[in-house]
Amino acid sequence: MGTASSPGDAAPRPAAGHGTGRRGQAARAVRALLQEHPAWVLLRSRNAAAAVVLLDRNLGASRRRLPVEQLADRIDDDVPELRRAGFELPYSGYFYVSEWIDEGVLVRRRAPQTGSEPGAETVELSDGALLAIRFVSRLRRPHPAVTPSRLGAVLDGLHRLADEADPDPEARLAALLEQRAALDAKIERARRGDSEALPADVAAERAREILALAGDIPADLARVRTELERTDRELRRRLLESDGSRDTFLDDIYRGVDHLAESEAGRGLVAFRELLRQSEHSAQDDLGRVLDSVHLAPGEASALRRLLPTLHDAADELTDTMGVLRRALQRTVRSGELPAERALRRLIGEAQDAALAAAPDVGPGTELRLTLPLGAVAPRSVGGLAPHNPGGEDAEAPAAEPALPPRPVSLTALRAMARDSEIDADELRGHVNDVVDQAGRATVGSVLAAHPATQGAASVVGLLTLAEQHGTPTGEHEDVGWRSSRGVPRRAALPQHQFEEHVP
Repeated sequence: MGTASSPGDAAPRPAAGHGTGRRGQAARAVRALLQEHPAWVLLRSRNAAAAVVLLDRNLGASRRRLPVEQLADRIDDDVPELRRAGFELPYSGYFYVSEWIDEGVLVRRRAPQTGSEPGAETVELSDGALLAIRFVSRLRRPHPAVTPSRLGAVLDGLHRLADEADPDPEARLAALLEQRAALDAKIERARRGDSEALPADVAAERAREILALAGDIPADLARVRTELERTDRELRRRLLESDGSRDTFLDDIYRGVDHLAESEAGRGLVAFRELLRQSEHSAQDDLGRVLDSVHLAPGEASALRRLLPTLHDAADELTDTMGVLRRALQRTVRSGELPAERALRRLIGEAQDAALAAAPDVGPGTELRLTLPLGAVAPRSVGGLAPHNPGGEDAEAPAAEPALPPRPVSLTALRAMARDSEIDADELRGHVNDVVDQAGRATVGSVLAAHPATQGAASVVGLLTLAEQHGTPTGEHEDVGWRSSRGVPRRAALPQHQFEEHVP
């Protein structure tokens, strides 16, 4: 990138302590963003174009959250169209969803518990993914180079800031009198009938400016959620690292001091909700008047109509999140389990220190003969444990009601529950035997042609399993077709197996 020089040239050496160090730090910070920030990770991925379209289609607009399985099914339904368009997407929807979760593009959360059933695992766009999708949207539909409404918004905001921030009372009074004089002049012109409404094109341009500004708010709210969760982790770390002797921080949490609401993200959320509450009625009226008088494209009008409900839902959800985190933190302090957690943290730290001290003398493959005495509890895999969540919905639930006598359940209901998680092998055997009875022989393709795949791809997998167990391979391939659980047609070329007798 620099200019070539001869070997004898002396390269200029930057003076120590000047801008080069700061530039180097800035470059390292940008490099870290390039490698770690979800927005940049998404945009520089191999399938960035397809990923942005898939994520925006399935989780953008008003669809902010979906169960993991449902999102994977939606991706599976959309991928064939992108493959036909030339995009190389060899894997399943679940693979891409898992990859996006690992990269931080998607955030995985657990839905609230309903009754005794645990909430489903859901995913939503991270703040980085929202930024990336917003960036691509602006590149696809760039804003006009110069718009009077954008410049006017900047100048009006600058003028209002100068008036309201001026410490001189006389200057603020003069500014208010000037505004009143301008308002009186407008009122007088309206009385005379001299004032006219904005031209249609100017009004539409201003409405688009409002939508452009509002489009950045979802990413801002997602960052607030991320910051609240980071603050909660920091508060918990402080609790575990404190020594417990008259700790003011511990006392504050025990007495109910809301450190989350006092954080920068919490204060911003409280102010956001308060402004939204104060302006709700007037903003609703303003929206109705704009939609009645300004001609907008259907998509723009729909986005403007959803603006307030979307903001309310997002603010309410963030407030609930902050409340759940606050109550969980207080329960941690009041439960009496904090000393044990501190002791465990101390022991883990001591073990890590001992491991680091031994690392220079003990090789990674060295066999260590240690004896671990077993307690009264039989050991089992960590994966089989179900950790208690102190912030769960049932943490402060009242005592359980007396158990009711079991109610009879129909065989049909049990079969429906089983079909949701297992392949209906009995149904598939019946379909194969029916085709064998009619034609004397059958293949997977002929069975699917005679009997639809009621479980989508699961039925096809079940037939292939039966074919490998009870069929005879012909050495050829056959094209088979079925419909997914959402009714999308699917086709595949499969190795052909022939059933010549009943499947037991």
